[in-house]
Amino acid sequence: NRFFYVLPVLFFEFLAIAMARSLIPGLMVDFFGEWTYHVIGVVETVKGLLAFAACPMFGRLSDVIGRRRCLLLTVVGTTLPVCSLAFTSSLWTFVALQSLSGCFAATFPLTFAYIADFVPKARRAPAYGLALATFGLSYSVGPVAGGYLAHEVGAIAVFASSIALVAIDIAYILLVLPESVAPRRGGALPPPALATPRGKGGGGGIAVPIPAILRRGTPGELVGGEGTEYLPFQWNPLASLRAFDGNPLLHRVAVIVFLYYTGVWAVVSTLMVYVTRKFAFDAVTVGQLLGMFGACTMFAEGVLVRYLVPWLGEKLTMQLGLLGFTAQCVMIGLADSPYMIFASMGGSLLSNLVYPAMSSLVSRSVSTAAQGEVLGTINGVRALTEGFGPLIFGALMSQFEGTLLPGAPYLIAGGVSVGALVYSFGIPDETDDALCVGTFGADSDGFAAVELQPLLAADDAADDAQEGDAPARIDKPR
Repeated sequence: NRFFYVLPVLFFEFLAIAMARSLIPGLMVDFFGEWTYHVIGVVETVKGLLAFAACPMFGRLSDVIGRRRCLLLTVVGTTLPVCSLAFTSSLWTFVALQSLSGCFAATFPLTFAYIADFVPKARRAPAYGLALATFGLSYSVGPVAGGYLAHEVGAIAVFASSIALVAIDIAYILLVLPESVAPRRGGALPPPALATPRGKGGGGGIAVPIPAILRRGTPGELVGGEGTEYLPFQWNPLASLRAFDGNPLLHRVAVIVFLYYTGVWAVVSTLMVYVTRKFAFDAVTVGQLLGMFGACTMFAEGVLVRYLVPWLGEKLTMQLGLLGFTAQCVMIGLADSPYMIFASMGGSLLSNLVYPAMSSLVSRSVSTAAQGEVLGTINGVRALTEGFGPLIFGALMSQFEGTLLPGAPYLIAGGVSVGALVYSFGIPDETDDALCVGTFGADSDGFAAVELQPLLAADDAADDAQEGDAPARIDKPR
């Protein structure tokens, strides 16, 4: 239960952001007018591309210097845009800082890596769900509180409250949050003598020692001692994507993440502006809508995921979430009244199952030493969709605005989600021997991928070997 320490970090960070979210759509519409969708597209594109570079970097850096220092940086960087509104009324300052905040958009992969440091693989999906439920709690409270505070006191009180919450979060990280990994001496990297190319074309990085459970092997081989790390140390985000080359499971999950979050960012980046322009939502109504979304998220991540993942498994839970998101997009796209918009938030009960189920699936397939970088790389793919999704869908929203079907872009987002659902059927079922990474396809060199314990079943002996306690015999699952 030591991973509980990281949950207040998430809560205070996103509560500070959520309190301002109910005001920002109206402020942007008033300031930018008909250019609002285009401005949002450009801002989110820059933010997403920077996050694509930052997520793997922060994940890998946290494996070296520790999670705590990196969390401190991400909290400050992601909350700076809303805090700036306490000192200026210029939305240009806000959008500039919002764009640059992508450099620090790594809180979730860092949090999930922190959880993986303490929680056994078989119990990570509920733990990830609890982290996302904490995010949902912040969004169920923050927007509603921000909307009413702005209505009763004024907008400046909302932004000042965000600053106070950030200060509390920083103090908590510095004074309370324990470190989950031991930083390497002086934060130094391993000696260059360990450098080794990986795959065709080489890796161009430094291989870091980890337990040899990740070395190539054959069923029944005695595995122990130290090997070379699954991922090279890279600051180049494109090079970090080579993590998927030798692991077909990670490659398939990355494609699903790419398709799913392309649709998600279409909704996330434009919906509040859409309801403000089409249905004339004010700050209080936007706060209520976001609060409903947060409550659905909290229930899905804190309750549903704890029962559905053990019952259905990660794959089916993820597919159920993709179906829920598709239904949500269709409802938003066809909505002709505010009631349908509010009703569509019910889809969040299912769509919020996708991320914890997917993260648990990925987390099971790599060693503890590589958790930060792999989860960061997956989140980097997610951030890449943030880089172009809002730009494309922002332009589509402008094109369809004023037509008979102004919500058509949301129907397109639902279609992209269907593509992710179809592609997910390539993931092996729980009873399939291919759940072992080593039997699920071949890597780019033509060899079988790394032989690990089954992805969807607990294997205490393998976990012990992975932690370096003792050599273990890895047998092929029956």
